[in-house]
Amino acid sequence: MTQHQHVECVEPTVQRHGHQLVVFQRAEVKRSARTVHQCAPLQPRLPEISGAARAGRRLWDTASMPLVDPGPIIAQAHERGLAVIGANVSTIQMVRGVVRAAEDAQRPVLIQFNRSGLSLIGGVDVAAVVVKSVAEHSEAEIALHLDHADTLDELSAAINAGFGSVMIDGSTLSFDQHLTLAQSAKGLVTWSRLPLEAELGHVAGDEAGVTIGDASWTDPDEAARFVEATGVDWLAVAVGNTHGGPAVGGLQAERLRAIRDAVSIPLVLHGASGLTEDEIQAAVNLGVAKINVGTALHQAAASAMGEWLAGHPSDLRGALSLAEKRVNESVLALLNAPWAK
Repeated sequence: MTQHQHVECVEPTVQRHGHQLVVFQRAEVKRSARTVHQCAPLQPRLPEISGAARAGRRLWDTASMPLVDPGPIIAQAHERGLAVIGANVSTIQMVRGVVRAAEDAQRPVLIQFNRSGLSLIGGVDVAAVVVKSVAEHSEAEIALHLDHADTLDELSAAINAGFGSVMIDGSTLSFDQHLTLAQSAKGLVTWSRLPLEAELGHVAGDEAGVTIGDASWTDPDEAARFVEATGVDWLAVAVGNTHGGPAVGGLQAERLRAIRDAVSIPLVLHGASGLTEDEIQAAVNLGVAKINVGTALHQAAASAMGEWLAGHPSDLRGALSLAEKRVNESVLALLNAPWAK
């Protein structure tokens, strides 16, 4: 482009390029008496996903991959006024403890990995293989969910690995930036027919190695605009809940009620480890259909390992076995709650 050309940028558009949806910025390039319309890719550019995912066939939709579709599970819980546990894990022992609890309680569970958990277990491909391998020896309904991803590349990797649902987290961005990111994420997951979760507002705290900044509570009016504009399937809300600690001032029931009345999709509550049983029950009564728990499970596992190693300093296998048992007990207690689907 020479110095004599004038470029005027206008509103971004989304165009289909092969098997991708790409966000483009339309530009009017004026050369002498001619006006040439050009398009240049904007960030974020939607990454490539596999042929199986593009065809709408999740990699675990075969007889040898027993993971279930979490979409109908969450939808049914929402319709019935119940909630499904989203258990954040980091190790195969935690996966085994969660799956066994789901089988014992005969309840569905979403096994979830955030970036820290994926780093520990070896990445999205390893996580998918581990969960699938454990689940195929169980009759429990187990789904696999990516938690707190903030890039489209992370979503694409999880989709290709066989995750059944994903979360895009732009909660630290401005509202408009968050909206654009969520719209791009929805365009990506639409190819694979996966449910998309997003967080509006900002749940603060620390969860399994992921530190999140100051809280910003979800605004009901913004929630309505966000859901309508993005088409996300589940909305995580900030209503007093905190990652890794007690709720700040308790659950904000009236705010949650207003959000429920403003949107029709299932709501998600992160940071449930810091809520009381009564607060969780109240949240479920007000439209929350997925309850995330991670800190309590990691604390149970770490405490068990420390307890065992204090008396058996060289017995790592015994420590891991006790950690699995304690995670199992923690999840089983949640699954036996009256609000659990």
